[in-house]
Amino acid sequence: MFGISLGAEEIQNLVQSLRRERYLLAAESLEELFEPLQEKLPDIDECIRLLIVPNQHLQTMLRRLHDSVTVPTRMALEKVSSAVTLFIEGNPNMVFYVEADRLCATILDLTVQFRSTLWSQERPILLTSGTLAVGDDFRRFREKAGLLTDNRVTETVAFSPFDYEKNCILYLSQSPPKHRSESYYDELSAEITALLNASYGHALVLFTSYAAMSAVKERLDVCWPIFTLGRNVAHTTERFKTTPGSILLATGAAWEGFDFPGDCVSLLIIPRLPFAHPNAMTEKEREKYSSLHDFIRAVVVPEMQTKLRQGFGRAIRTETDTCVVAILDERACPGQRYFRDVKAALPDMPTTSSIHAVADFIRKVKSENYFQEGLL
Repeated sequence: MFGISLGAEEIQNLVQSLRRERYLLAAESLEELFEPLQEKLPDIDECIRLLIVPNQHLQTMLRRLHDSVTVPTRMALEKVSSAVTLFIEGNPNMVFYVEADRLCATILDLTVQFRSTLWSQERPILLTSGTLAVGDDFRRFREKAGLLTDNRVTETVAFSPFDYEKNCILYLSQSPPKHRSESYYDELSAEITALLNASYGHALVLFTSYAAMSAVKERLDVCWPIFTLGRNVAHTTERFKTTPGSILLATGAAWEGFDFPGDCVSLLIIPRLPFAHPNAMTEKEREKYSSLHDFIRAVVVPEMQTKLRQGFGRAIRTETDTCVVAILDERACPGQRYFRDVKAALPDMPTTSSIHAVADFIRKVKSENYFQEGLL
């Protein structure tokens, strides 16, 4: 909302608009000038250098075509030109970076922007979400939103009406696959397969990378239909919901906002804790802390806990849902570095390291029809 981005989509839209209006030379030259840019991502400095010549041509086009093209084309030309100028000239109040093949510029201190845009209003504002707090601690959200020192803020936590103690069980592997091991994906796939057999499919596996998702899919050998969430999200999720007993392998947006009520997701598997990948914003925030340890505890871990809670929310969607949640990251096991952080992020529920306990739980909470669904 408070940033600007530029990618191939905006440039191609502008080129197509110019072609439709028969400015073929302008369209062709613009396309050629921006072509080297795609090869230099994600080097932000080299990308900005490559924008200098296209910027000169854009300025010329603005002068010559401003009154000749249609309003939509003029607006597209002005938008691309404005973004290119910003990346070249820079802004001391913004951070510039590359993300998902796009050049991005975002306000450096969003707390100032929030204060001027939202918190300075003389009206009450109610903020509500399932992931504003970790347990009953709002500190990380208040810090990000610029509300840490605002004495007008009051906080309250409404705990979930769901009976997690009865309807959910947390599985933490006794011998989790080691991420640095050469056989990691073989071991991970074997453990996922054992869990899928224990739950008779009906599973959502949430990955933190497409590479991991692909590697596991190649190794899975189970008797339930497997779907992989790709570009056609709506079609795939609908097929998953309407194919009883099936398995959905997913990443990205599937961590939040997807609704799978009933027996559809009776097993939620999280192979790796969802730590955010380093980016320009977090690197800039890192500078505020005196040590890496302080930064990890104040920023990295709370961000992971929020993402983990969002992923966990795919498991129990109604008061009658029952689900096994399996976290297979060795760092989440009892006695390991992030065990307490994981437990603090999730509701209280029974914990096990036994596949047999998982199978017994499924047997106890599911009807007989459940076990016949989806078998190939």
